[in-house]
Formats: sequence, structure tokens, C-alpha cells
Amino acid sequence: MALSVSDERRHEIARLAVSRFAVQGFDGTSMSDLARHVGLSKAGIYHYFPTKEAILAEALLEYSERLLSTVLQAAAGDGEPVERLGRVIGAILALYRDADAYHQVQINDLARLAPADQEIIRANERQVVRVMEGVLARLERDIDEVTLKALTMSVFGILNWKARWFRDGPGRLDLGDYITLVTEFVAGGVVRVARTSLETPR
Repeated sequence: MALSVSDERRHEIARLAVSRFAVQGFDGTSMSDLARHVGLSKAGIYHYFPTKEAILAEALLEYSERLLSTVLQAAAGDGEPVERLGRVIGAILALYRDADAYHQVQINDLARLAPADQEIIRANERQVVRVMEGVLARLERDIDEVTLKALTMSVFGILNWKARWFRDGPGRLDLGDYITLVTEFVAGGVVRVARTSLETPR
């Protein structure tokens, strides 16, 4: 369903606000600062949001729902297990490409949201983890639950850390090459770990 003009404007304000929160900090950013940053008067920004906390909630909830929707869509459909893994990894990394500010603000300021909003975000994150677990489980059926959980969180460690060091450009891997590299690395590792665990007495 298409967003209304008002909803689109709210999303735009929240998106621009996140970039300010990431640079200046939530406490260091006033509503007047935000109004100037998004091209509105102070009264204009209050037309869309009653408080700075409401802007923060809009931004983090929308990003959380977008991440979950992206992962679910990538995991759906046919294809070999490695192909599906590649789609999910590729979708996550493509979304992360311009999401550093969201991640920083969520780490720093999630606790400022109402408990109900925090729980929505955490529930979405848990569902994203479950989708990745399901994708990894298809690579090798004979893998125990504890190992699968550890592998899943290790994959997110790889994906989440990428923003700290990965820069594509001349003489470097581009994003597509990096997605292929990570997919092959993870797929091969999952199969190797699963088979080794079967061979090793417990």
C-alpha cells in the first residue's frame, strides 16, 4: 500500500533526524536543530511529531520493520540453499550500506523508547535471527541447535562488523564480490562444522 504524502514526509524527517542524532547525539540535538536540518520551521516539525522521542521511535521502528521485510522477502522463494543464503546476505548488506547512523543511534538510544516500542524492535530482530537460522539449517540438516545458534550469531557478527572496515572502490572488492565471498565462506563453514561435530564424539 502506498504511503500518504504525510507519512512519506514523516519518514523523511525521521531519516534525516537519525543522521543528526548519530553525529551530535540525541541530547545534543534540539528540535530547532532538526527543523533547520529538514527544512521546516519549528512549528512545522511539531506538526508531524510532538516530541524528539517520537521522531526517534518513528526512525528506529521503521528501520526495524524494513530490515525484517527485506530478510523475509530475500529468504522466500525457490532455489538451492546456498542461493537462498546469498540472497539473504546480499539483501542485508545492501540495506546496511546506508544504515550506519541507524545502527549507531539504536545502540546509543534504544532505551529512550517506550518499552512497548523497544519490544517491537527486539521481536523483529529475533525474527530476523530465526530466518537466518532457517536458511543456515538448510545448508546441512545434521546440525544441532546449540551449534546452529552460535553459527547464526557469528554470521551476524561478520555482517554487522562490515560497516567498520569495508570500503569498495578501485583496487578493492565491490559489494557484489564481497557478498559472494561471505556467502561461500559461511556456506562452506557451516557444512564443515556440522560434519566435524558428527565425527567428534561428545
